[in-house]
Amino acid sequence: MNNVPYRPDLAWVHHVGHGDLAEHAAKGVVALLRAAGLGDGARVLDVGCGSGRLARNLGASGFEVLGVDASPAMIALARTHAPASRFEVLAVPSGRPPDAPGGLPVSDAVVSTGHVLNYLQGPETIAAALAELAACLRPGGVLALDLMTEQFARRHERCAPHVRIEDDWVVVTRDSRPGPRLLVRDITVFRRVGDGWQRTDEQHRNVTFDPERALEVLRAHGVVARQRASFGEERPIDGLVVLEGRRSV
Repeated sequence: MNNVPYRPDLAWVHHVGHGDLAEHAAKGVVALLRAAGLGDGARVLDVGCGSGRLARNLGASGFEVLGVDASPAMIALARTHAPASRFEVLAVPSGRPPDAPGGLPVSDAVVSTGHVLNYLQGPETIAAALAELAACLRPGGVLALDLMTEQFARRHERCAPHVRIEDDWVVVTRDSRPGPRLLVRDITVFRRVGDGWQRTDEQHRNVTFDPERALEVLRAHGVVARQRASFGEERPIDGLVVLEGRRSV
């Protein structure tokens, strides 16, 4: 599992220092679900749920939430941070039909923040994941997720390393573009342990994806969607787009 992003130290740093995207998006996600007619008790699948920040907000708003993530460390944090929701270690695409063992559950809504699908191996895997998410929606179900586009990656081509220093942790991020449609982030975490410091290194490989192709894939699998700048009133991020749609009744 060492190649799975967000091992324990980085997962913890992300939770305490970088979870604001999910928090800021939560209000807009809840509004989208309510506008689509989803009431209390509706089942929401949170894909790439991370440490459960979005799930906690969705649960507090009355939804029944199942969060899935490929990172066991993130799932462990989520179970503590949002104990009212359920969480499972599961990567998408699972390659299984909806409700099959090891697959995604049929749900009233599928949501995802943090451009989770861009962490997948390549464009075809991203397309397969989109098709699987569409398939697990009930008729009339709602989908809302964000994607990293090539525009986002181009903005980071010449960025200087980013360093954040806190009392008990430090994170250093370096971006590179080793190939087309690819943004690689080398992340080093220093975390205080007792009287010393523990270092861990991760490399996150993000594959950019064309929103128009994403809309075509969703449409081919029964979900009519549109592109938005953000989930709600949170500040849009240049090069990240939100896709929002509904499965045909």
